[in-house]
Amino acid sequence: MEVFQNGKFSTGEPVYQIGTKNADGTYDVKVFDLMTKAQAEAKLKSMGVTSAVPPVSEYEDRLATQDVPNYSDMTKVELEALMREHGIELDRRKTKGALLKQVKEFFNG
Repeated sequence: MEVFQNGKFSTGEPVYQIGTKNADGTYDVKVFDLMTKAQAEAKLKSMGVTSAVPPVSEYEDRLATQDVPNYSDMTKVELEALMREHGIELDRRKTKGALLKQVKEFFNG
């Protein structure tokens, strides 16, 4: 089990939950409580498990070496599928511009 980010609070702070990672990159949530990172790591530790989330610097290194997709070239359906992989549900009734704004806000924090 590990701590993973699963969206954001209304304040813009990241939301964390505890679960197991599937081979396709999705997670099976085991602890459904919405927590800050510190709360989730404490909960995981109290369960006798240490967090498997790599330090931020490893994430930054991984992101720097990846090609950034051109979201504006994606269709609304493709954007929806992409964001579902990150636990975010987009409303395709909105304009593509509004969806792109949500996607960019998610990835840029």
